[in-house]
Amino acid sequence: MKKTVMLMSFLFAFFGACVEERVNGPELYQTVDIHNISLPQDVLEWVDPMSVYPFTGNECIECQWYFCPPLDSVWQKQICVDYCADPPQLMHEGECAQYLECDPNQYLIEEVECITADGFPGKQSKVCNKGQIQYTDCETDCQEETCNYKDDDCDDDIDEGQRNVCGECGIVPSEVCNGIDDNCDGTTDENLIQPCSTACGGGYEYCNNGNWISCNAPPVMPEVCDGFDNDCDGLVDEELDCLCTMQDVGVLFPCQETPLLCGQGFKTCECANDDCTDLYVTDCYALCHWIPPADPEEICDPLVGMALQKEDCNNFDDNCNQLIDEDIYSACYSGPEGTLNVGICVPGEMTCEKGVWGNYKDTGEFLPFMCKDEVTPQEELCNGIDDDCDGITDWGEEMKDTDVLFIVDWSGSMSDEASAVMISLNQFAQNFSDEDVIKWGFIRGPVGSFFPYKEYLELYQNLVGFSDFLASFAGLSAGSTSTAFEMLLDAIYLSVHNITATLPKPISGFDWPLVIGVPPYEVGESVPPLGSFKVDWRPNADRVIIVFSDEYPQSYFYPQLLPEEVEQAVYGTPQLKLYTFSRHAHKNGWEKLAVAGNGKWFQLTNNPVQMYNSLMEIIDEICKGGN
Repeated sequence: MKKTVMLMSFLFAFFGACVEERVNGPELYQTVDIHNISLPQDVLEWVDPMSVYPFTGNECIECQWYFCPPLDSVWQKQICVDYCADPPQLMHEGECAQYLECDPNQYLIEEVECITADGFPGKQSKVCNKGQIQYTDCETDCQEETCNYKDDDCDDDIDEGQRNVCGECGIVPSEVCNGIDDNCDGTTDENLIQPCSTACGGGYEYCNNGNWISCNAPPVMPEVCDGFDNDCDGLVDEELDCLCTMQDVGVLFPCQETPLLCGQGFKTCECANDDCTDLYVTDCYALCHWIPPADPEEICDPLVGMALQKEDCNNFDDNCNQLIDEDIYSACYSGPEGTLNVGICVPGEMTCEKGVWGNYKDTGEFLPFMCKDEVTPQEELCNGIDDDCDGITDWGEEMKDTDVLFIVDWSGSMSDEASAVMISLNQFAQNFSDEDVIKWGFIRGPVGSFFPYKEYLELYQNLVGFSDFLASFAGLSAGSTSTAFEMLLDAIYLSVHNITATLPKPISGFDWPLVIGVPPYEVGESVPPLGSFKVDWRPNADRVIIVFSDEYPQSYFYPQLLPEEVEQAVYGTPQLKLYTFSRHAHKNGWEKLAVAGNGKWFQLTNNPVQMYNSLMEIIDEICKGGN
């Protein structure tokens, strides 16, 4: 009460002269400008007025809100003044109460996460607008997924559902004649035809394994004595050495031919029917002989001689058997000097056709200088063979006994990538099918079933020779129905537990959890069970583990394995190299494991060619450097 009286006295003393007359209804009364009233120390700033209980309806009393000290713009108190009194009287001083939701002097409160109307994750600002909390529009850089090799919709997947059957952006390429399945339909160079022609007319040819073949255009034939333009050059029976034209039927022509320096025979063009509509050419009467003179001064008798025995590649009938350049063959080799009969390099064979050395394609086409069946230097591979024919096998490094173990994420999300992995593994292994020193093994997980829903890790194929390894994949499809529990950290740990002395925890201390999640998902025993799970590493062999996964490193052991514990295990495993394939989004964890295992990280892709090239880089590194 004392405080109220002091405030009223203070208000009346200071503002008694500041009076304004106004009419409100039938009464004339006085009001005080509250801005000119000297207020107590705890009323510091004037704000918009508000009428409140208990003075509602009293025309003499006006109530206004003031900030509470110390200048707190959210908390305010109410002061009511009777302006009809002279001087004005303080009628009510309220308690400090929360009047605003936020400090109007502060606009931006914080940035918060939100979901746009299109369902994309985004950000919006929480702001203070005139004391009220408001939110700006939800903004995001995310958008519908398009095929651009980017994660447009921010779901950690790139181009999902957008790529064509070839695994690339854009339309499916058209099939072209190149020996490649351009449109990725499983068939190569199908239904490709194109026009073709010869000097004798037009036709069509079709594509077979990258080559245009079987042109059905009328062929250009050698000119023969038949009264027709056989070579379709507009001339009939032209340039027929030792032959006659139709007008010369029955006339003998000499057939002495180079390199016969002396001696001669005769051919003639004869009628084949009574009206001479069909013609034929007789054989060369066997006077095409050559005898070297016994005496340089002796004149050569053109009618006596000895038949030449050897046919040369010169487009002549050297042995006078009515055949030109028949059955003439020669060894050939087009590789660099010094490589013939070194390593895989062997010579080929050429034959003669009308004075030209070459050979025939499978289509029957003769190619000049084609050396058939020759093998020239190839790129050196780590396969125990001198591929580049330099006299050195596998860069001079004889490959040691090596055990290669593949660990593959077999979950449903890996379907496309698993297909590429299987194709590349097949190609990769076939390069080394004759290499006895390499043994192959395969672990996949998770493998699952729906009824009941179970997940387990499987040592699908222990270390065996190539033929057994390849046979084990017969009928195996890429990817599984499983979508959870990528327990590849556990697979790596189990793979090395019997060959390293640096295990942070013994295998006997782990178990598989029986139930995970809702509805219940069962993680059963591994195949084989934990107590029997052992990779048959050879004692003195180099060891290579290659891991493929589209997720971050995970463990489903109980208690759960940490990535650092697996890193410690592979770091301490002797003669081991660990290589990992993953998406960029999960690169860090897999790259750390690869570095700990003295190996390297690679990009996981659904392109079999890229995967194969990466695997070849691994095997070449092993062959060149060893462990």
